[in-house]
This record gives sequence, structure tokens and C-alpha cells, in this order.
Amino acid sequence: MLANFRRTGRLWFDRLFWRKLAGVQLMGGDANWWICASLLKPGSTVLSGGAGKDVSFELELARLGCEVAVFDPSPTGRATMEQADNQHGRLKFFPLGLAGRDTVVRFAPPANPAEGSFRTAIDESAGALVEFPCVSPRKALELAGLADCALCKLDIEGFEYEVLESLLQAGIRPAQIAVEFHHFMPGIPWRRTFDSWRQLEQAGYRMVRKRQTDCLFVREEYLS
Repeated sequence: MLANFRRTGRLWFDRLFWRKLAGVQLMGGDANWWICASLLKPGSTVLSGGAGKDVSFELELARLGCEVAVFDPSPTGRATMEQADNQHGRLKFFPLGLAGRDTVVRFAPPANPAEGSFRTAIDESAGALVEFPCVSPRKALELAGLADCALCKLDIEGFEYEVLESLLQAGIRPAQIAVEFHHFMPGIPWRRTFDSWRQLEQAGYRMVRKRQTDCLFVREEYLS
């Protein structure tokens, strides 16, 4: 009973942030995301940070004709992208992480080995660290041969804050940004998420969907 009450409360709270916008729908399988499908068309470009164990979202976009570039430096992401079912001509994979700049970054091992997500190493108790090469959003687009992107999806375990800041500073303005914020992770205060929301608002983005820590932001000019 209490669990149901909490679930209902979270849904009610999330819907306070929803805006009416035609074409918003869930896409993908287990790892699904709210996006505005009406803002995408064949040939639209997508920058996706984080493959994890499920790229059903990226595959659905590729099958719709989008050009999708997926970045994930982890063994988990590489194993996922090596699976035959995850191959598609419009889906390109780069074994690099997304970060605020081009550099080698220390990652903490997965908190849950079965889930497999390597994460930001802010928490000093995270265990033995590993290093992966990472690139900025601008460099990622260059490597993928993309001039810009219509959609940016970030599920990158705490690195989203610096990537969003770098994205905006570089003048890259996707029509929509789907991002999971990780202020629930050790060492990441809720304030960082609030600051990112504010930066996106100042750059002309408005939140149109929220599902716990998953958020969809759309540029204001597309909301009419």
C-alpha cells in the first residue's frame, strides 16, 4: 500500500513538469526514452552517450532513418554493440566516453556488476578505478562526421553535467535533449542537477517530460 502511494506520488509530481507538445512518445524497449518523434525525420542526426546493455532506443531511431552515433567506452557497452542483433547501417559505435573535454578519464567500476554501468569516480569509496579515453561533444560529432545533432541522449552515469555544459559552451543546440541526471549517486548533490536545469533554461530549453531522473528538454521555438 505504501509503495503504491509513493509510486502514485512520484507520477503526480513528474507530471507537474509535463508540457503539451504534439509527437511526444516513448521509444525503445526496456531502456526507453521520452522524445518528440515529430521533430525527427529520415536523415536526422542523433548523438547518444551510453549504450549499457540495451540499445533498443538507438536501434528504433536508426530504423526510422536517423543517423545515430553511440559513444560508450566501457566493456559493457562494447559487448552490447558487438551483438549481431545490435548492428545497423545507420548506427555507428565509438568506444569512447563523452566528457567535458578530450582527455583520459578515471571511471569507477559498476556498483552493480550485473547491471554493468561504469560511473563517475567522484565517490572516493568507489573501489579500484579504471581509465577510458573520452571526448567532448564537439569532438564526438566530428568523429561521427556530423555537423550537428537533432537529438542528444545522455545516460552517462554522472558525466552528464560537464557534457551539457560543454555542449552549450560549444554552441551546439540540438532540438531536443534527453538526459538522466544522477544526483542520487554518492558525491553528486542535487544542486548540480538544479544548475544544469537552469543552464538549459537560459539556453532556451524547456522541460516537456520528466520520469523520475529522466528528463526531456526541447528548444522553446518548437513548443508552439
